[in-house]
Amino acid sequence: MKKIILILTLAALLLLGACSGSEDTDKDTQAPATPKLRPHLGDTGDPRVQYPPETGPWITLTDENNGIDAVPDGNWIRVPWEPFTDNDLSHVKIYRFDHFNPEPVLIDSVSATAQYYLDNRSQLDEGVWYSYFIDLVDMAGNSSRSDTVSYALLSKCIPVYPEQNQVITPTQGTFQWYRSGEASLYRVLLMDEDGNYVGHQDLYVATEENPLHVVMPNTTLDDYIGRSLRWRVDAFDWDAEMEQYKGSESHEYIVNIQ
Repeated sequence: MKKIILILTLAALLLLGACSGSEDTDKDTQAPATPKLRPHLGDTGDPRVQYPPETGPWITLTDENNGIDAVPDGNWIRVPWEPFTDNDLSHVKIYRFDHFNPEPVLIDSVSATAQYYLDNRSQLDEGVWYSYFIDLVDMAGNSSRSDTVSYALLSKCIPVYPEQNQVITPTQGTFQWYRSGEASLYRVLLMDEDGNYVGHQDLYVATEENPLHVVMPNTTLDDYIGRSLRWRVDAFDWDAEMEQYKGSESHEYIVNIQ
């Protein structure tokens, strides 16, 4: 009887060992495809760009597809990534560093279904180049690390005229704003009620004049009589060391055309 019990015990141990080996063999150890962040490609109103460079399609830049950028809502940075290809993904870990704090810090985690991260959880200082990368994590805990993208904010401009919900005619298309910091280029953007680009006027400034203004062509506003438009002021300044513009986007105002 003791011999039979011993044999059964050894068989059970062998079976457990075999199952354990099978589980180890079946465990997912394949990391997700390497995620890719989208760098700042330009700004709404700029000429079309080819992305990826030299091999990709030509795209019309919008606030959604132009890469890492400022946003109108606050002193925040939007960090978008290319669509993920794996289907067993769990979450995205976002890391940030800058010239003054060069050690990367995990600042947040979001669902892998997100298409971008809005860095609005901490105070971002103007003129500081913030750099970001992400870790893409799957359901088994495997992860892949992205490339790094960077952006720096300028002070937001303050729209003055037309005021919020003001009614104007096409011949009253003077748009005025106060600048609150240093920039070399200002762009007044017009968008329809759905956020689609309508037109813009650029102003290059080498003086300390304030407030500033541009005049929108009557022909641009004529097409929107009886409708509302959104407008804002984007500010830009070239950083020679980074070989990239830093920028800001003012809060958006509604103007009614009659």
